[in-house]
Amino acid sequence: MTAGTGNRERGTPAESLVLDATPPFDLARTLSCGQVFRWTVRDHGARGVFEGKPVELRQHGGRIEVVGLAVPDDLARFTKYLGLDQPLSRVERQLRADRVLGRLLPSTTGIALIRQEPWECLVSFVVSAFNNIPKIEMTLDRLCRRYGEPLGDGAWSFPTPTRLAGAPLHGLRECLLGYRAPYVRDIARRVDSGKVDLRIPSTLLYDEARRLLLDLPGVGEKVADCVLLFAYGKGEAFPVDVWVRRAVERWYFRGKPKSVRDIRAFARERFGGLAGHAQQHLFYYARQRRI
Repeated sequence: MTAGTGNRERGTPAESLVLDATPPFDLARTLSCGQVFRWTVRDHGARGVFEGKPVELRQHGGRIEVVGLAVPDDLARFTKYLGLDQPLSRVERQLRADRVLGRLLPSTTGIALIRQEPWECLVSFVVSAFNNIPKIEMTLDRLCRRYGEPLGDGAWSFPTPTRLAGAPLHGLRECLLGYRAPYVRDIARRVDSGKVDLRIPSTLLYDEARRLLLDLPGVGEKVADCVLLFAYGKGEAFPVDVWVRRAVERWYFRGKPKSVRDIRAFARERFGGLAGHAQQHLFYYARQRRI
């Protein structure tokens, strides 16, 4: 079966469709490595929301069963969202040539880069600044329940820019946004008014798109790189958080401290357009092993 065609599989419910997941794609690792925060992963399955529709997923080897999407165009976009269109086998073969990643990949194989909707991705990573994943997930859940729309089955849509643009700061702070509340509302107002067009970064080269995002309130270097990588597919992006910094310093510089700027430059030179893929394997391994 071809990914995105949504062929029905015998024995599955009528609303279930199956997408091809060419090995080494791993659904659980892809959805639980800090790229997205509104998916609940259980064993080889997951529940979440895609374009305002509750979706349930389960991976069976090289296939992913999808419940909640039936329109061919939805499935085609979902295929891209999950990174099922990426040549992961070839990417990982290239990464294995690196002395460090060659040792890590047996424990991290199968991580694809998700292609998120820019608005949700931007807000999510503004929330992520100086935060941990459980707190980020809790904040976004409260934000969706308060300012999103109910979708059924306990799922909520992500709030629109218009809704957050008009939200009172005390309401945003009650969603655990803290000092980030003014940033989120300011960005929402700029997007809602048309002063910021989130389609533009996709048309720009990496450095230009990065400068555009860094002009937004609450967007620092790591947040900008996360959005460029996970929403716009800029493979040169190499987000540096505490886990990635420790990993790079320990495994590439023998523990010698390096600035974030030096680490980003090192990664871009060493990995080129695969820097984002390399970052995900380093992040996942470092966080799992608590180095």
